[in-house]
Amino acid sequence: MRGARFLSARMVASVLVLAAISACAPVARHADDPSADLPQRAQSLYVKGSGGDRLAVDLYLPRHAANERVPTLVVSSRYGRRGEVKMHFANEWTQRGYALVVFDSVGSGVSSGMREAELSDTEIADVGAISRWAASQRWSNGAVVLMGLSYSADAADLGATLGEPAIRAAIVRSAESDPYRHLFFPGGVANAMMRDLWGAAVAGKDRSVACIADAAACAGMIHIGPVDGDESYAEARTALRDHLANARLDIDLLGVTYADDPLPGRNFSIAGMGTVARADAVRNARVPAQVWGSWLDAGTAQSALERFALSKGVPVEVRITAASHGAYAGADPFKPQPQPPVPSVQRQFDLLADFADRALASAATRTIRYAILGTDVWRQTLVWPPVGIEPRRFYLGENDLRDKAGASEITVSYKVDFNATTGAANRWTANTGVIPDYAGWPDRNASLVRFTSAPFTQDFELAGAPRIALTLSSTHEDGAVFAYLAVQRPDGRLVYLTEGMLRVLHRRVREEGGALERSFRRADVQPVVPGEMARIVFDAFPVAARIAAGDRLVLLLAGADRDTFARYPTTGDPIWSVDVGGADASFIDIPLRPWSSGAAGETQGL
Repeated sequence: MRGARFLSARMVASVLVLAAISACAPVARHADDPSADLPQRAQSLYVKGSGGDRLAVDLYLPRHAANERVPTLVVSSRYGRRGEVKMHFANEWTQRGYALVVFDSVGSGVSSGMREAELSDTEIADVGAISRWAASQRWSNGAVVLMGLSYSADAADLGATLGEPAIRAAIVRSAESDPYRHLFFPGGVANAMMRDLWGAAVAGKDRSVACIADAAACAGMIHIGPVDGDESYAEARTALRDHLANARLDIDLLGVTYADDPLPGRNFSIAGMGTVARADAVRNARVPAQVWGSWLDAGTAQSALERFALSKGVPVEVRITAASHGAYAGADPFKPQPQPPVPSVQRQFDLLADFADRALASAATRTIRYAILGTDVWRQTLVWPPVGIEPRRFYLGENDLRDKAGASEITVSYKVDFNATTGAANRWTANTGVIPDYAGWPDRNASLVRFTSAPFTQDFELAGAPRIALTLSSTHEDGAVFAYLAVQRPDGRLVYLTEGMLRVLHRRVREEGGALERSFRRADVQPVVPGEMARIVFDAFPVAARIAAGDRLVLLLAGADRDTFARYPTTGDPIWSVDVGGADASFIDIPLRPWSSGAAGETQGL
C-alpha cells in the first residue's frame, strides 16, 4: 500500500471504498480464504418483512437427513446478499451443519421499500422477522445465530437486542456500537472521508439507475441478485424504484454536529443507531455475543470493549486483533507489510464456529482476549483495563515528556498546519478495505508538535486508553486537536500506536470513577474563548503494545488530518499556545504495567 501515498489520499480511498462495496468484501483477500467456495443455493425468494416490505432472501442448506433439524445463521446485508455471502464462510458453515440465510435489508439490493435511515428501527425489526421465518421452516431446529461483518455486524448486534426467542447468539465482527463516536464523529470531529465516500457509494448502489433503465444492465451488478423466477429482473427493478426515495447519509450528516442532532426531517439521531444507546435492551435480551475488533480499525476495539462493559453479566466474548477491517490481513505497525492475519482466516472460522456451538449449548462465557502490538502474545482478561494496569503521568516539556511538571509557566506556540495527514492507509480508511500502514507517517512536509520521553529502562505492557490533558489557548473559538501516541525505537524509527481527537467545542466533561463522561450534546457545547487558556481533556483510542527497554514514547499534536477529517475552523489559521509548565501543565497518562510472560492461564495463544 505504500505506493498509494504518491496519489491523492481521497482518490485512493474513493476507488477502494467503491471497490469494497461493489465486491461486498474487504479489498485485501488471501489464498487461504475459506469463503472462496460457496455452497449451492437451496432457494431464493421474497419473505415479508416487519413492515410489509418484500425482503430478498437466499437460503443455503447443509446436507442433512430429511428428518434432521439444524440451527440457522442469519445475515442482514446492506450491500447485496450475493456479495455479502462471500464474507461469511458459507461453505464451512453448511459443512458444519448450519443453514445460512442471507437477505437484502429493506431498501437495498433487490428488497423493496425505502430507507429512512441507516440501521433504522424497521431495518432491525426485519432481522427479527427473518429470524422468525427461519425458525419456523421445516429444516430448522428453531435456533438462530445472527452474524455479520462491518455494517451487517451492526445489524446483527442490534438484532440481538430485540428479545426475539429464536435469536440465541450473535457473532459481531468489526462493528461500531456507537456510530457517532466510533466512526463518523470520533471526538466530535466529522469523518468527512467516510461520510462522503461511503454515503455516495451506497446511494449509487441503492438506486442502480442503469438497471432501472435497461434490464440488460442488471446482470453485471453483483448487488442485484434476482430471486428464483425473476430472470427478467422485473421484480428487482420494481424494488429499485422504491430505493430512489432512500435517505442519503452523506447528505444527512452535513447537518449534524452534536450527538443528539436529529437527522433532517426525522426525530432520531445517528448516536441512537448503535447498541450503546440500547444498553438496557442488551441486558434484558441476554443474547450471548462474540465481538471482534482491531486496535488498527477505526473505533472497533473501543466498540468491542464498550459492548463488553455495557452487557453487565451477559456472556460476551471479545477478541481484539492487530489486523485490518474484517481481519483478512495483519496490520501490526511494528512489523513490515505484508503480514498474514493473526489468527489465520481458517482459524478465525474455527473460533466463530466454536462460539456458535457453545452459545447454542448455553456455554458461552465472559472474557476479553487481545493481541499485544510488537509481539506474538495474546492475553486474556476478565476486566478492562487488565489487573495491574496503572496510569503513569508524563508532563509535557518544551519538546519532551517528563515525570515532573516544570516549575515555571512556559508555553509552546503552534500554528495549525492544515496539510497534516495520516495518509491514505490509516485506521479510518481501514473501514473501506485498506490495510492500515503507518510506515511513512508522519509526513515530513507537515508540521506537528512533538514531545519525546527518555528511554524506558525496562519492558512494559501498555494496555488501555491514554488520556491527554492540555491547557491551551487559541486564536479561534473552534478547532480540533489530534493527539498521536507513538514509540521511537532505538534506531530512531517511529511506530504508530494510537490516536485521539476532540473538537474543542465539545470540551465540557466530567470524570466519573476514572472514566471521562462527555455527552457531545448540543446543550453541553463549550467553545473556547480566543486568547484564554482552556483545559482540553480526552482519551485516545485503546491499544495494547509492548514498550521495550530503550524505547521512547512520543506524543505528537496536530490541528488537522487533511485527508480524513473535516477542517476546523473552516477558514483562518489558528495559532495555539500550549501550557507546558506550572500548576496547569499539560500531560498525558499512559496505562502501564511491568511486562511479564503472564500469570498462569492469562497469556494465551489464540
